[in-house]
Amino acid sequence: MTTIERILKRKGPLISSELAQLLAKAGDMSVNTASQNISRAKEVLKIKGFFKSNQSLIYLQAHADEDLVYPILAKLMYEHGLKYWYTLNALQLHQGIISQKYLTCYTNYPVIPLKGHLPFKIVMQKFVAQNIVVFNGDEYILSPKLQGGPRNGMMNKALETVKAYVLDSFHNITKNTGLISYNSGELFAEYGKFNWCFKGLSPIVGLRNNENNFGYLLADILLGVPIYKQDVLFFIAKLEHIKSFKRAPRLLPFLIVDDLDKEALELLKQKGIVVGFIGELFGAKYAETLKELLTILNNAAASLKADPEKYLDLIKQLKTYNEGLLGNIRGTLFEYAVGHIHVLDCQSMEIGREILDQSGTKHEMDVLAVYSDRIVIAECKGKKSEVEEEDIEDWLTRAIPAFRAWVDRQEIYKKKRLEFEYWSTGGFDADATEMLDDAVSSYRKNKISYFGPKEIRQKVKDMGNKKLKEALDNYFLKPAV
Repeated sequence: MTTIERILKRKGPLISSELAQLLAKAGDMSVNTASQNISRAKEVLKIKGFFKSNQSLIYLQAHADEDLVYPILAKLMYEHGLKYWYTLNALQLHQGIISQKYLTCYTNYPVIPLKGHLPFKIVMQKFVAQNIVVFNGDEYILSPKLQGGPRNGMMNKALETVKAYVLDSFHNITKNTGLISYNSGELFAEYGKFNWCFKGLSPIVGLRNNENNFGYLLADILLGVPIYKQDVLFFIAKLEHIKSFKRAPRLLPFLIVDDLDKEALELLKQKGIVVGFIGELFGAKYAETLKELLTILNNAAASLKADPEKYLDLIKQLKTYNEGLLGNIRGTLFEYAVGHIHVLDCQSMEIGREILDQSGTKHEMDVLAVYSDRIVIAECKGKKSEVEEEDIEDWLTRAIPAFRAWVDRQEIYKKKRLEFEYWSTGGFDADATEMLDDAVSSYRKNKISYFGPKEIRQKVKDMGNKKLKEALDNYFLKPAV
């Protein structure tokens, strides 16, 4: 083992300047010589291009295996490369996965070339090239090479759907009260070469300049997570950039939140930013329902275990107060229904668990239920339309082999039998049914089951759960013939 390895093993991942100081002291050499030795070292891993003075983060593979790299990377990037830290903080706030359209808003990188600033796409290419994040064409995901643990793509999509619904409500309020010109509101729009969750042209007299040109209302949104002082810095930074422009327009900035730490609130007020609390904007009942929904979405399996019928009460509330939102997250709530059916008897459960196969391709387990003697992985389609043959073929030929290989790599699951289920509220067309029947009869290694509206109704009837049966009949399933 080299001296560099011994230092890293003892100290953990280090910024190159600190490692050079320690190596110089241990090897009785100059810091410059130590730095050269580190730059030539083949036994270590490096993350470079994000820190001041051309420094790097140096670590061992063992550190990555033990999930020790990411917390130190985030700390050092905050101290030595703040402009890049915004990406890591946005990912951290969203459990390691976020869509591109939101990430462009939650960082302060221009989306149109701006002198002195790296554009969003170039910055993110650096992150991908250094294996800090993975991009799947729609979402940026914190690399499992740096931080393990499951990613929940389905829950992330549901949470982003909730945000978009709130932004749409905000749009209606601002145009109906005259804060913006009636047809000027846009979601996920560029202004000042940066992206914003909401933008509108404002005719308010106080926002007009000397030439009587209108100002702009700009807003971003953070929901469902604790928000602290450092979490609002991206918003302030974007505004500061725009204010530095010559002939900068007058702005009315909003940060829409459901809750906020006291220090963050004070900083925003100090900067003249309007804090749009959900309860104040839309009323207490709207805020309460939204808070319950976000709690359930953020803690899917735990919520089902603690109170299996809580989401059923929420469906009733949403149907009354937010029916549009209810329709948009129908698929996610159906996963809860399938999870509800399993949760009463299984030992543990995950909803929306994402895995990567050996080639790095992403696959999602809608419901993963672990019983004492078996593992059940369920595919859930909460749609009104029938599942078609190509969907079943994809499930059988792509998803199931990936799930099987993943389970085989989990030591704790090796002695349990593996079963696969396909649940569809809209049923299956004739070709899909034929393919499923063939799979049921021909798959010897793993049991395969499928459930259309009739089978789902029977399953719930056998459970004797009246509340779940009513929710399925009134919201998820086609009317019984």
